[in-house]
Amino acid sequence: MPTTTADQLTDTFTMLKDAGDCALTSQTIDDFVRFERMLNEVAAVTRETQQSMWATEAARTIKSLENGEPLTEADKDLIRTFLVSDAEQYLTVENNYGDWLSELTRLVADMKARACTADRHTIGELRGVLKDAIRLVPDIRNYLDEKQRVEKLSAALQTLDPAAREMLAKLLREQLRSEKR
Repeated sequence: MPTTTADQLTDTFTMLKDAGDCALTSQTIDDFVRFERMLNEVAAVTRETQQSMWATEAARTIKSLENGEPLTEADKDLIRTFLVSDAEQYLTVENNYGDWLSELTRLVADMKARACTADRHTIGELRGVLKDAIRLVPDIRNYLDEKQRVEKLSAALQTLDPAAREMLAKLLREQLRSEKR
């Protein structure tokens, strides 16, 4: 597994910031496509870096899972780190969820009102409001998906039967081996 030093990570995020600044300044599709691609690449490098930082501890936790040993809080924290720390942190830093719900409420009411009076001259306005709602709903759904992911792991860690232990050990091994996770 590739390892990334702190300096490499800092350099990577400096390049990411520069690409973001470029996209925000130019506001061109091409620059935002490049920035989006770079965001995804940097997310993968960061995930791999996190996994390499915890590889030794992960190997011990995998053995504890496979051997049926009781998990320590450190083991549970490691499992959370590998499987849901990104979701936990996303839920912590995301500050638009309430705004998204308010905006969707407004859009739904607006659509209903426009639908009652739509004619050939105003149907485009209704389509524009629909487009805004269509853009917004995936953000809300993603937030709820990440919240559910964290909750499911917390519940799974409360009741560790042999099948759950095997699944967690398998997931941790895959995380350590795969650059796709």
